Amino acid sequence: MGLLAKVFGRDGGERLPAPTYSNEAVIQRIEREEGVDRETARAWFGEMLVFLDLCARSGDVIAPPKQVDVAWHAFLLHSRDYDAYCQERFGRVIHHQPDDMPDPEAYRRGYVQRAHYGPEAGMAGLWLIPVGMEADGLSTEQVQEQIREEEEAGASGGGGHSGGYYGGDSGGGNDSGGSSDGGGSSCGGGSSCGGGGGGS
Repeated sequence: MGLLAKVFGRDGGERLPAPTYSNEAVIQRIEREEGVDRETARAWFGEMLVFLDLCARSGDVIAPPKQVDVAWHAFLLHSRDYDAYCQERFGRVIHHQPDDMPDPEAYRRGYVQRAHYGPEAGMAGLWLIPVGMEADGLSTEQVQEQIREEEEAGASGGGGHSGGYYGGDSGGGNDSGGSSDGGGSSCGGGSSCGGGGGGS
């Protein structure tokens, strides 16, 4: 039984405590293979751990930003460490599903779930505002705050989802890259997980 089931019961209805795990071999691999400094590699690794938490709880397929996917690939190469981490934290392995093309809707779902997870430092620099999401010149942090406020209003009978956050891709259809013409938007890194949240 993983930490998810031990702490919060089988349904995983509450958020796990923030991950504290570190793996220097994986962080060094990211640093070396991606040509980034240690602090950046550590940030990518930390945000990847948060993404794994999201995968463990998501009932939908979600996709990470490219840097998180890079960190996930690096961790997967250390398969014994990856398996042990997943078994300890979730009671099961979080499987990685590479995709031929980025999935804007899976990225949007991941982005919204990450915004609900909390304002931890890694979010702003790695999770770009999804294509088609109404940003109106707002920063990533401001968009995330709007998402949380809308969810709170919906939970208290104030309406629920609105605007461009949960609808179709109003940003021009099929985006196949990491950014749109407006800059600062993304549809994910071309990998996904999910669809089995809370189970073992």
